[in-house]
Amino acid sequence: MTLDDLCMHLLPSDDHLHFDTLILEDGHITLVAAMTAPKAVCPDCHALSHRLHSGYLRTLADLPWATMPVELVLRVRRFFCDACVCGRTTFTERLPTVAPLYARTTTRLGHCQASTGLALGGAAGSRQLARQGMPASRNTVLRRVRSQLPPVYPPPGVVGIDDWAWRKGHRYGTIVVDLERGCPIDVLEDRLTETVATWLKAHPEVHVVARDRSEAYGAGIRQGAPDAVQVADRFHLMQNLAEALEQVFNAHSKDLDTIDENRRQEPVRGEDGSVAIPVAPPRQSAAQALAEQRRSRRMVIFEQVWALREQGWSGKAIAHHLGIGKSTVFRYLQSRVFPERKGRSDRGKRSLLSGYKDYLVKRWNEGCQEALRLFHEIEHQGYGGSYPTVARYVQRLRQTQGQAPRPHMRGGPKPKGVSGFRPHLTEPKTPTLTARNATWLIMGREEKRDDEAKDLIRQFHAQHAELSEAIDLSEGFAELVRCRQPEGLDSWLQRAAKSGLTAFQRFANGLRDDYEAVKAGLTLPWSTGPVEGQINRLKMLKRQMFGRANIDLLKLRVLYRM
Repeated sequence: MTLDDLCMHLLPSDDHLHFDTLILEDGHITLVAAMTAPKAVCPDCHALSHRLHSGYLRTLADLPWATMPVELVLRVRRFFCDACVCGRTTFTERLPTVAPLYARTTTRLGHCQASTGLALGGAAGSRQLARQGMPASRNTVLRRVRSQLPPVYPPPGVVGIDDWAWRKGHRYGTIVVDLERGCPIDVLEDRLTETVATWLKAHPEVHVVARDRSEAYGAGIRQGAPDAVQVADRFHLMQNLAEALEQVFNAHSKDLDTIDENRRQEPVRGEDGSVAIPVAPPRQSAAQALAEQRRSRRMVIFEQVWALREQGWSGKAIAHHLGIGKSTVFRYLQSRVFPERKGRSDRGKRSLLSGYKDYLVKRWNEGCQEALRLFHEIEHQGYGGSYPTVARYVQRLRQTQGQAPRPHMRGGPKPKGVSGFRPHLTEPKTPTLTARNATWLIMGREEKRDDEAKDLIRQFHAQHAELSEAIDLSEGFAELVRCRQPEGLDSWLQRAAKSGLTAFQRFANGLRDDYEAVKAGLTLPWSTGPVEGQINRLKMLKRQMFGRANIDLLKLRVLYRM
């Protein structure tokens, strides 16, 4: 193969493009070529013309060769238009397969820049193109992306919709995903009922719509596709159940504290004879004292809200009178029991020692029971905390095994264990009891619960009748959802309505208002799981563009799966 043949193969595909000269300069290649078509078509009257008028050189940037930029210099001709009815005297021959009209780059280079922009965005795409020998500014890259037409998909039959945040708590959009093909098909600028209804009216082929529990989406589907089957997502059903159960645990926070205090004092024994280390008692700090003062102030406001409510005041009037937010008032009015703040999921995770506790327990069981030696061992592993922290933890290990305290610790709590017997120790798996931790302990699958979790649940049942009833209702509904038992929904709704638990009564009323969608969610296989995955991808793209992308650019990047 000669150089001429090679250059002909590397030029843009056009039968009438003839290679002439190759010029190699410092880090740059220039190809000179000419158009050899005997005739050209007038762009206005579409008449063929062979009479030449003149010519000129047109410079186009083309794909690089081995990351070396390539410049294509074309000899382009002008023709006379001899048609009597045409108002154009001369015209330049068009190059539809080489470059668009007035373009300074070839079509294939423009497509490459657009693909890079779709995958990486403006600034990152510009940097990557420069490394590959196709320099372009970030604005050029984004302009190439915006010039792309949205991809064409077959008509969807089963779709899932969910919202995503432009700015959390302030502005939201909607994403639509084809669940049969698992790909996004549209991105809407807001989540209004009218927007969803308009989109569904434009797609009458949709017959199943999976959604969350949003009333706005439900109303939009009823308006835009009244014959479509609405499917309530099972994950959101479980999430709503967890919210109701957490409200019950919040109302019984003192009962949880009692159970937690017993856990701190009594070691939990496993079936293999091992003993879980008791949870360390909380240490009172200035921050906790301040939190207690704030809780007292919230309690006073809570009582004021209910006092005004009993006098017939509206929620908006109460908020204006007390100088607090309407959302706070309505949250307080949901239950007559003061709602406690949600605590951290695990106090132990805030300790610098948390990542080394398993190692310390392992070494303790092996016979190394000197706090200073253990401190030096984990210090070599990267521990940045203090020795007293390690010493306090070692003292808990010693007390759990029933050993006598060291002489300098004689004033500490007395060990509770069996003298003469030193059981194998394990780090407790269940974190400090909060309403949230207790909720997800109940929501977990029964077959995955360990002995400690089962013992805690037995204590919940024995502690208070309301807790026992809430746990039974939660486990019953979770069983309906996981095993897809729509026939048991009616009986569960009756049980929840007859219970004395306000949170579950409210949850059951919401399910009854959305009855058909909930029953379809327990019957049909569709869910909004794929939609949540696409929302994660959308968030990544939005943040990649620093949150400054308009809906047209963001939509194209989401719909093109690069």
